[in-house]
Amino acid sequence: MLLCIGLMTSGLSSCSDQRVNKSSAGETFPLTLLDRLEPVQNTSIDFNKKILIINFWATWCKPCREEMPDLQKLSESLDQQRYAVIGISIDDDSNLIKEFLIQHKIEFTTYQDKESQLTGKLLNIKALPETFIISADGLIIKRLLGERPWDTGSLHQLMKSSLRTDQAQEYQ
Repeated sequence: MLLCIGLMTSGLSSCSDQRVNKSSAGETFPLTLLDRLEPVQNTSIDFNKKILIINFWATWCKPCREEMPDLQKLSESLDQQRYAVIGISIDDDSNLIKEFLIQHKIEFTTYQDKESQLTGKLLNIKALPETFIISADGLIIKRLLGERPWDTGSLHQLMKSSLRTDQAQEYQ
């Protein structure tokens, strides 16, 4: 298990690759709560009819920091009409988040969940990073805990392995 030592906030005790899930595949993701979160950058995104890759992270979490450049590359390589990568930081300090995003050239839409409205209370996220892949109709396709190598091939493979064969064809 990977442990991240640093500022621990929002009830999260560590960064981890342990597999603990509450909301799971097939359930509806609470997209309307994104409107309540504090935008950090690039908030002019239309979530309608897009497959969303929503990553929960923090600047103090080493695995989170390590996977962010891959998420940026994934964001750049995906068809923007069909997909969107979204980051949700649990850091308390929005300036720290902005500094990290600038320093690492992370440009995808990012929100701040400093009061854990979504992270802790609704989704019961206990460790970071955690990523949700959400279908165009708002259902959770996959919930992934821990750092991942993000590229279009691995994303499509994750989605296909989570869906029935007839559904998976639309995600290629």
